[in-house]
Amino acid sequence: MRKRPMMYTVTLLASAATLLAAAPARAEFGIGVNVGTLGLGVEARQTLFPSLDLRFGIAGIRYNTSFEYDNVDYDIKESLAVPEVKLDWRPMQGMFRLTVAAGYYNQVSKLKLVPEPGTTYIVGNTSYTAAQIGSLNGKLSYHVAAPYLGAGWDFLKNKHLGFTLDVGAYYRNEPDVLLTSTGTVSASDLQLETANIKSDALTFYPTVKVGMLFRF
Repeated sequence: MRKRPMMYTVTLLASAATLLAAAPARAEFGIGVNVGTLGLGVEARQTLFPSLDLRFGIAGIRYNTSFEYDNVDYDIKESLAVPEVKLDWRPMQGMFRLTVAAGYYNQVSKLKLVPEPGTTYIVGNTSYTAAQIGSLNGKLSYHVAAPYLGAGWDFLKNKHLGFTLDVGAYYRNEPDVLLTSTGTVSASDLQLETANIKSDALTFYPTVKVGMLFRF
């Protein structure tokens, strides 16, 4: 089932290459920088026709945070990088655009739980003390081709400078999850906890980006 997004990506890339080859000589080129839920990003934009733009970009981020999966609060080290190709259609040839895209969604989240002494936690279907758990260590990862649908606006200050806004969502399927314990948590409870973490992860990941566009 996971082969479908990859086929989607190949098809979109082939279509993009065909459109780029057919673009008129006066086509407009731009470079953009942005920041959003995917981190910091850069992109190149080629105007193919008055109502059609092609964009290539990459965005990524590294940070530390905490997040609750299945009522357990994990410390997380996050690493994310998403190269992407986007096709924008401007229905009125104005500032508003609709976007279809494909990205290769690379995310690795290292999960760790060090229980506080004297506390108990539900792992799988069983209550464990901090001493029985020891620590929970895990990795949640995505390495998948992910289709994207969204909309956006270009607020142009003049011929060469503008500000951009993109909103949309990636479909990234479910993550791969590995979870281990340094204590005596049973294999069956670890397996169930892994399944619960997968079900808690967002299949559709919403994104927002704001940026600047420099046109040539």
